[in-house]
Amino acid sequence: MKSTKIVSVILFAGMFFITTSCNDFLDVNKDPNNPTKVSEPLLLTGILANFSYEVVGGYPVRVTNTWIKQTTYNAVLPHYDNYQVTENDVNNLWTFFSYPQIMQNCKILAEAATQKKALNYSAIAKIIRAWNMSIVTDLYGNAPFSEALRADEFPKPKYDTQESIYAGIQTLLDEAISDIDATDKNLTVTPGADDFIFKGNMTKWRKVAFTLKARFYLHLTYAPNHVPATQAQLALDAIANGLQTLGDDAKYPYLDEPGQENPWFQYAIDGKWDTDTQISNFYITMLNDLSDPRIHAQAGLVNGAYAGHENGTPAEPDLSPIGEFYSAADATLEFMSAVESKFIEAEANFLLGKRTEAETALRAGLTISFDKQKAAIETGAAELGITAGTINTDITNYINANSILPVDDKDAYEHIMTQKYISNFLQFETYNDWRRTGYPEVAPVAQPFPDNLATVPLRFPYPSAELQYNATNVNDEGIPIGFRGLGNKVWWNSCDNCCTNCGSK
Repeated sequence: MKSTKIVSVILFAGMFFITTSCNDFLDVNKDPNNPTKVSEPLLLTGILANFSYEVVGGYPVRVTNTWIKQTTYNAVLPHYDNYQVTENDVNNLWTFFSYPQIMQNCKILAEAATQKKALNYSAIAKIIRAWNMSIVTDLYGNAPFSEALRADEFPKPKYDTQESIYAGIQTLLDEAISDIDATDKNLTVTPGADDFIFKGNMTKWRKVAFTLKARFYLHLTYAPNHVPATQAQLALDAIANGLQTLGDDAKYPYLDEPGQENPWFQYAIDGKWDTDTQISNFYITMLNDLSDPRIHAQAGLVNGAYAGHENGTPAEPDLSPIGEFYSAADATLEFMSAVESKFIEAEANFLLGKRTEAETALRAGLTISFDKQKAAIETGAAELGITAGTINTDITNYINANSILPVDDKDAYEHIMTQKYISNFLQFETYNDWRRTGYPEVAPVAQPFPDNLATVPLRFPYPSAELQYNATNVNDEGIPIGFRGLGNKVWWNSCDNCCTNCGSK
């Protein structure tokens, strides 16, 4: 891959929307420059580059990760670490990135590829569109979906219910799987080097689609009118075809060259934006209390120790940065790992009363998590004078001890989800898991910016562009504007007493 490719793709993808007026630009359904004429490879690289930098490694995870206290934003208050998130702060994700740059281009790519029977391109486009839409609805709740991306017909698209959006997302994934499995597709137009994730390996994309399906089934475990055992079985059926080994992991490559570095490097280490994203004291304390060797990969040393910042408190010096395994300039950005697959298996089996199977999957998830980070763990431990032999023993002991579920059901559920929380470090999914199950138990910051907010934020507010250009539909949702709406639950999280084995919700 040439060093200039990532930057040029992002710039080109953005050019689709530059020449329109400001008002038209904010209409997420506009297609002003008819990019259907753009080639499939260029569309795909633009979609993946934007999805990686702006979504998977972007604002959604940076904010929610501080809310669930893996990281902290160690800057002058107020800011999103103590829940100052306004309708303007969340506008770019919806108005500029998710709908036009990613999902609109996914729609264009899928339609163009389908016409040519280039169904491998169509499949990837549908997977990314479904994935991005899931993040939009998980953050904002009800949102435009059925009428979105159809500006000529619906200039002010209606808001679909989250329940119907989830059904539509599953349909998109089913269509993607069908495209991959099709026997009559055009294999002369197929992804290769333009697919930065798998280089055109559709078997792995198929596994991603099934893992997403399993993830979304578990999201609805405690949704209104859904049965946990039913959702757990659906998740197990799907994950049987999902990611299984580290070789299946979906990762986006970055380069140690200006403007092409890993997003965590740019936002937390290099200072292109700032260096204020650091490790939370809550997280450092958790790893230390558990004697978890992964601390050596996930956090950096400062003055010979690991030091976290208390979320929502004034800025202070000399705190641990995010570990280089995740934040080096050329570190790959993890989209999805087999680690998550095994934790899906563990939780689903537990919900079905299959403790032995749950423990087997839990052990597999922990083993893969440590295998993935082992070299970084050894490097970090060596800085403290800890030998590789000692670390290997510590890892073995940790896996053995934590692969056994506590006898009490509540404690067992908390154990699975806490280990998943650590294993899925810096993943947006940890926020969904916390909202869904209440684990690990995370207390609100002591002095939240919205002084009447009694919980960790449960959603994003609707963006300012929607309040201005689609006012009737967004106002019909009844969500208070800006930070005043942070305490409103999304649909699948709206049942207070559904999760009988969970902690505080």
